[in-house]
Amino acid sequence: SIALLLGNSVKLRASVTGPVPSDGDGLASQACPMCCQGPAAIPGIPGLPGSLGQPGSKGEPGQKGDIGQIGPMGERGAAGSKGDEGIGQPGKIGPRGVPGVAGPTGKTGVKGQKGEPGETPDDSNQRVAFTVVRTSHSDSSSGNDYRLPFQETETLLPGTSFDLETGTFTCGVPGTYVFMFSVCNYYSSGLYVQLRKNGFVVVSGYSTDSSHNEQVSGNAVVVLQRGDTMYLTMQGRAVSDSWHRTSFSAFLLYPE
Repeated sequence: SIALLLGNSVKLRASVTGPVPSDGDGLASQACPMCCQGPAAIPGIPGLPGSLGQPGSKGEPGQKGDIGQIGPMGERGAAGSKGDEGIGQPGKIGPRGVPGVAGPTGKTGVKGQKGEPGETPDDSNQRVAFTVVRTSHSDSSSGNDYRLPFQETETLLPGTSFDLETGTFTCGVPGTYVFMFSVCNYYSSGLYVQLRKNGFVVVSGYSTDSSHNEQVSGNAVVVLQRGDTMYLTMQGRAVSDSWHRTSFSAFLLYPE
């Protein structure tokens, strides 16, 4: 490309027309220099690139941009399939224990067969009633927890449990009972009588007449369960004779 430019320049210079410079005597020496200038020459060949300049100084760090908004939560992936259940190997059976030694009484007998369950007793047709009396002249006590004993039974239906020595009735048929008592007070002292169920007072009677014998009486309707006990306690002096002035009675009103 440099050779082409030089060739063109030579051709241009050969074709230039106009006054030819002279030695000063001709017309050419009288022409104005400004008017006699030819056309501008073709630019010269560009110079070679300069050397690489020094790197510029490091610029200031830019400001930190704002944090972008949190994107929407993605959809939950499908649950994986359940793995197969493992099958463990059964453990080893332990050794059998040593049999026990027979006792000194000899060989053990053969166990008998289990008996049939017993039937619950039917108490609906049970009849319970009693009347007990004292026949001795008197009986006394200084404490109010003394159980009044009895000597004879006037009425005692089969299945009725009454202990004369302690004066205690024991319930064998659950249900509702009626109890009555009448105890004669000796005229020279007071008498306090209590009807008790399992040790707790149900009803009581009291006499303080010191001039006459007086009957201390009471009655109550009591619900009893199997094994409950009923008896009389007294404090003072109670009298009786063949006329049975002291008595204790009860009967089953309604079975449970």
